[in-house]
Amino acid sequence: MIPEFAEREDKFKSYLHSEIKNFLYDELAEEFCVSNGMDFLVGVPLPFTATDLVNSQSKGLQLTSLADNMVMCIGADTHFKYAEYYERFLKKFFDEALMSVLVGKAIEELKKEHFRRSMIYSRAALMLDSQFPDSLFTYACACREWYLSLEGDDYQELVALLKSDANEYFEYTVEADPTYAAAWYYMGYAYLNQAQYTKAGIAWNKFLALASGREKDREAVEEIRERVAALKDPIRIEEGINQLLMGRVREALAILEPYVDTDFAEWWPLHYYLGCAYRELGHLPEAIEGFRRVIALAPSHYESNLALSELYKEAGDMDMAEKYARKAELLKG
Repeated sequence: MIPEFAEREDKFKSYLHSEIKNFLYDELAEEFCVSNGMDFLVGVPLPFTATDLVNSQSKGLQLTSLADNMVMCIGADTHFKYAEYYERFLKKFFDEALMSVLVGKAIEELKKEHFRRSMIYSRAALMLDSQFPDSLFTYACACREWYLSLEGDDYQELVALLKSDANEYFEYTVEADPTYAAAWYYMGYAYLNQAQYTKAGIAWNKFLALASGREKDREAVEEIRERVAALKDPIRIEEGINQLLMGRVREALAILEPYVDTDFAEWWPLHYYLGCAYRELGHLPEAIEGFRRVIALAPSHYESNLALSELYKEAGDMDMAEKYARKAELLKG
């Protein structure tokens, strides 16, 4: 079920506040509010720019400017103190086309690489309708493009938050509209980056079923067909890993062992799970070899260092057991 956006924890408020920090807040005259059917705004501080206040002296109140300011407030802070009143204003004076306008603004800002503003417009659209597929998808895209633009350790927390929401909202998009091909396209890449190859294949096959034959998607279809073909072996390896996790050790080995002499020989997870399987069967030399190959490819892999310490101890080689115990302790921090 797609949650109401206003009820979610706002993880991005502090990152978006800069976009609304310069607003000035003022109240409209009670007589003006009542005469214009806005009695619900009596006593409610409304957001204005300095330019809005100057222009209002000569041109009067511009509802479109006020509406845009309200959108910025509720999009930047989904728990904004006056959000209820701002949303009521927006729904009263603007028809259902407002959703498409907000999505359009989010896309326009995204093209300019104004990631914060794109987030704000897409979040505002979700505040007004949490089930609208285009809003769900555009928000996911805004999160994705923003985190792809960030580099360096200083952004690790923000990148993690953006990735989480991007993946979640691509999934919500297809929940709201299973025919939303573009969402399946991006979901495939999200699953691929998480090494969930079976899920990636499912998502991309959904995309191909929806997009094949459409000229506008021709290049993307060719790209994903190649991706799906390349997933054959990773999906098979994932199947082997799942067999192991379900306790079917010999079945897992039957699937995984043939890949040791293929291009996947440089893929450390293969050797890790082989090591786990050999250990389950009590084959100590093979298990040790498997975990040593992991260390050769990924020296900082904590679980493999720990496993080697335990296996060497079991084999009676205390020097090697102590060596890997020290390494594991250092990696654990």
